[in-house]
Amino acid sequence: MSGNVVAVIPARGGSKGIPRKNVRALGDRPLVAHTIAKSKDAQLVDSVVLTTDSREIAQVGRKYGADEVIERPVELATDEVPLAPVMEHAYDALDGAFEYVLCLQPTVPLLSTDAIDRGIRIGFDAHSDSVVFVRDSTHQYWAVEDDSYTPVPDERKNRQYMDKIYEEIGVFLSHNSLIRDGRRVGDDPAFHEVPARQGIDIDTYADWLLAENYLRRKRVVYRVIGNGQAGTGHVYRGITIADHIFEHDVEFATVEGNDLAIENLDESNYDYRTFDSEDSFVEYVRSSSPDVVVNDVLDTSAEYVRALTDCGCRVVNFEDLGDGTEHADAVVNALYEYSDPPKNHYFGFKYFCLRNEFRYATPHEAIPDVERIMISFGGTDENNLTAKTLRALADVDIDLHLDVVIGLGYAQEETLRPIIEGYPAQIDVKISQNVNSMAEHMEQADLLITSNGRTLYEASSMNLPTISIAQNHREQKHPYAHVSRGILALGQADYVTEGNIRTAVEDCITDSDRREAMRAALEDTDIANGIDRIKNIIFEKDHEN
Repeated sequence: MSGNVVAVIPARGGSKGIPRKNVRALGDRPLVAHTIAKSKDAQLVDSVVLTTDSREIAQVGRKYGADEVIERPVELATDEVPLAPVMEHAYDALDGAFEYVLCLQPTVPLLSTDAIDRGIRIGFDAHSDSVVFVRDSTHQYWAVEDDSYTPVPDERKNRQYMDKIYEEIGVFLSHNSLIRDGRRVGDDPAFHEVPARQGIDIDTYADWLLAENYLRRKRVVYRVIGNGQAGTGHVYRGITIADHIFEHDVEFATVEGNDLAIENLDESNYDYRTFDSEDSFVEYVRSSSPDVVVNDVLDTSAEYVRALTDCGCRVVNFEDLGDGTEHADAVVNALYEYSDPPKNHYFGFKYFCLRNEFRYATPHEAIPDVERIMISFGGTDENNLTAKTLRALADVDIDLHLDVVIGLGYAQEETLRPIIEGYPAQIDVKISQNVNSMAEHMEQADLLITSNGRTLYEASSMNLPTISIAQNHREQKHPYAHVSRGILALGQADYVTEGNIRTAVEDCITDSDRREAMRAALEDTDIANGIDRIKNIIFEKDHEN
């Protein structure tokens, strides 16, 4: 089977389910124009013909590039007339002979040009006289037999274990001998399964709304890091953002060596790809043409970001202080603030991406006493501030429970045991690693001791008074710890003594007025809505609204 193909688009004016369906605007053009454009772009379609009984539809067809418009007789434009005689009439009226006819219903506007070509190629390769385009419709159905309902299939199974059932989507490739014989499908047709989304056949308003939704969908490739040094914050943020942009398609990417990222992506069930290098990731972006690339990988190079923007996609970077920021379309960094940020750079707590577990947790409304202190320095805890804090609290003379949460990259647990073994009986210490929910720990805590990273914002969303210590100079530059009245910032790790920590903790324990002032200050901070601002930045909308 090989030869020339004419695409025939049957579009009548008397639609009942959705009045004037073919000329209504779906997205930026009339419904019928989508099918005209897709068929004209198909490499294996030689000519595009519109057959219609409507002058308005004919005008749309000419405007959007149909090669020929055929006037359909009134008797072939009624509800009762099937498509076969319509296609036969159109073929007989063609200006020229074609070996194959591709019937393309305008009600399937999301069918891609590639799917059209692949369906034609399937027919060519199979030497079949017809190809039926279908989509998977496997579900549990009920058929009516003798005024009663019968399950189909008769044995109930989960969908993935059922025998496949396919539905036609209104697209057929037929040899001209079938068309002349008043048929569209031969006795032994080939079949072409298209993705369910592309096979949407618009018959109702619900179908129309679904198609509009898919037309607005963008494809986002989200690159993350996650390892012993960087921790899991980047991949958690990516998953949180993906949860909130369900109306778009998100695919994650990471480079080999980011085992923690891969582990968390596996658990999330989001699609992801692993690349052997940054260069191979750029090549993938170049070949797949996503709408947006998000880099949640810390500092980027100018060469890398330029290579992405050259692919024609929007580039959004998180927590990037590298040279690549000059070339990205947007840079988002909740941990830093500038009084006069560069254009398209968004800094500060307003742009923090709060994980779902904190959005659904219960913030503190009052903290009458400090009985439980949470200690969490996350990641690798490069200065072993966990041990320093435990030593500082070893001689605090009150009943306390210390909830110590160590990061996945923390490798100094053996230094903690001698300290804990010397604790007095009234202080209970529990060490946890790889906890299921940090929010649950914060819900139970009366005070938090942590570093100057994302945990500060999470604690703020919980109205949890916090003592912070910066692990390094980069963290010391995070201004939120210094400007928030709900956080007691002790400074950089090198200069914070055990005595400083003990004094700060004792002050928070004994001064209830100060503790309540810290809690109330955090209550006034808008952390939860940062995700909405981030969504708008990613898709180039007004982030302030």
